[in-house]
Amino acid sequence: MNLLSQVLAGATALALISVGLMEIFRHGDQRLHRIFLIEPDDVRAVRMWAMNVGAYNVTFGVGMAVGLWMVNSGNPAGGAAIVLFCCLSHVFLGFWLWVTEKRLLLSAIGQALFPGLAVIFYLLFG
Repeated sequence: MNLLSQVLAGATALALISVGLMEIFRHGDQRLHRIFLIEPDDVRAVRMWAMNVGAYNVTFGVGMAVGLWMVNSGNPAGGAAIVLFCCLSHVFLGFWLWVTEKRLLLSAIGQALFPGLAVIFYLLFG
């Protein structure tokens, strides 16, 4: 897996872990309601979904980090497979976010762009 793909996947992993932790621990913070499209009166209602989506994001981010570690620790094929699966999942999930909520276009692009570029650069340059 080339360095550019690894850097993009690593940046994606950091973003997923950061956003996931915000979704788990900060979804009730009114300063973040605009980002998450949460109305103040709905915080209790969205808690379960926010915490689960946050856990998925953290899990995917850790998966990418483990895959990158494997790529650089003697198991490049296995690590690349994990990283590519996580990246392709987030390309799809970014697209799906936009399909289900058009107001989140920028979030959808943010979710899909770096992992999509990581896959493209992997396919082009190995």
